[in-house]
Amino acid sequence: MNFSFDDSYSAFVAWVKTLLPIVALGLLSTIFLFSGKVDVTQSLPYAEHNVANIIREQRITRPYFAGVSNNGTEITLSAAYASPDPENKDKLNITELSIVLQSALMRTTQITAGLGALDSATQIALVSRGVHILAMPDFWITTDALTVDLKQGVAIAEGGFQGVTALGTINSEKMVLQMTTDDQQIVFTNGVRLIYNPKPN
Repeated sequence: MNFSFDDSYSAFVAWVKTLLPIVALGLLSTIFLFSGKVDVTQSLPYAEHNVANIIREQRITRPYFAGVSNNGTEITLSAAYASPDPENKDKLNITELSIVLQSALMRTTQITAGLGALDSATQIALVSRGVHILAMPDFWITTDALTVDLKQGVAIAEGGFQGVTALGTINSEKMVLQMTTDDQQIVFTNGVRLIYNPKPN
């Protein structure tokens, strides 16, 4: 096959278009020819390590539990994450949890905290880190730690806390919040101190 061109520039362009693909194919062939062998087994230890981490750090996203206590209190527990405790099969570690206790007459207590541990055998939850309790209208409590008995519908704070009511602030060493059949009771003991703040007329 013969090619004819009007000038040397057109001839040069035509030859370049022909030669460049051939050169590219030659370079690709040399890459595959001289490339080293890949040992796929070298990545297996890392894969096994990743699987072990996944198994060890297994967790549930947005868990939700619901039930009824012995006195008829409806109880719901929700959280951002929950994971089994590696040292106790009955224990569940919870992050960013919320516990709602509701009596038969719709009286509600809500407990929120950063961390928690739920024992499925005893149905007792230990919550900590920024514990906040909202009970009754205009009454809330903050404490460092709280024990919640889900079976009995009872929450106990020991070691000091602060409560705020419509009348003022209250402090004591121990507080027991008991959900009854149709209401809720809060008992303060050990060094109770109430600071009354009257409302302005």
